[in-house]
Amino acid sequence: MTTKEPYTQEISRATPACFLFLIDQSLSMEERIAGDGPPKCEQLASAINYWINAMIIKATGDAGIKDWMEIAVIGYTTDDDGNPIIGTALGGELAGPSSEGFIKIGEFQKHPLRVSQKIQQVVDAETSEIMELPVDVTEWIDPVAAKGTPMCHALLTAHAMLDRWITTGNHMDCFPPIVIHITDGETSDGGVPEDYAESVRSLATDHGNVLMFNCSLSAQAADKIMFPGNVEMMPDNFAKSLFRMSSVLPAPMVRLATTEGFKLEPNARGFVFNADTVSLLQFLDMGTRVSKNLR
Repeated sequence: MTTKEPYTQEISRATPACFLFLIDQSLSMEERIAGDGPPKCEQLASAINYWINAMIIKATGDAGIKDWMEIAVIGYTTDDDGNPIIGTALGGELAGPSSEGFIKIGEFQKHPLRVSQKIQQVVDAETSEIMELPVDVTEWIDPVAAKGTPMCHALLTAHAMLDRWITTGNHMDCFPPIVIHITDGETSDGGVPEDYAESVRSLATDHGNVLMFNCSLSAQAADKIMFPGNVEMMPDNFAKSLFRMSSVLPAPMVRLATTEGFKLEPNARGFVFNADTVSLLQFLDMGTRVSKNLR
């Protein structure tokens, strides 16, 4: 076992980062964030497409793209009979057999679903404000809003995928995988999501346990709560459940968040409740900033 501080392992092609997105594709994702703008499913797809593109840019240098990270984007909903439908949210060539596992960042560069011109919401690096610009947008996933919310089955799938990546994939010396779970409602498949989330977080590499971050999207113009440290701050049982499902931010991430102006409570967790468009983009950025020094 390493003697290094947990969650400080260098990210490289030899020791890649691993990101698993779990995205709610239930019918309520047709609603609008804070009651305004495009449906939640569209804003979520735009945010993830933007994030993937940003990671490609970050990984690209004079010698080409460095495969320093592997990504899976898993959507979950149900059929008309309530049976879980869980699988890749990626489209095009990346929706083939390789989608059953994690895909290297270089493959995303090679196989986008499409490139189209849209009004893109971009976070200003200096002010953190949202700007709207007409840009060519590369897309890998489409918005989906269908039936139910089989959250427990989705977490069970996440556990199996991450266990394979760590053990069968021989990634014990890597920075621990990060799960980004984005939802807007409670599970519809019975069971206790907290138990499944605990099982996911129990997986570990030699550099720490799997990190699980949760984000709830609000259909109402309600106050957002970012990276809380106390479950008593949560307004209802759904929020409390997602809080308990979320990992405590490790010290390196706390230091990074502090330098970027976040005022965090002790034991702050990777959780945002009632997220709007701005906080969704901030959440994706902060939740996936695992290393500034890539090689």
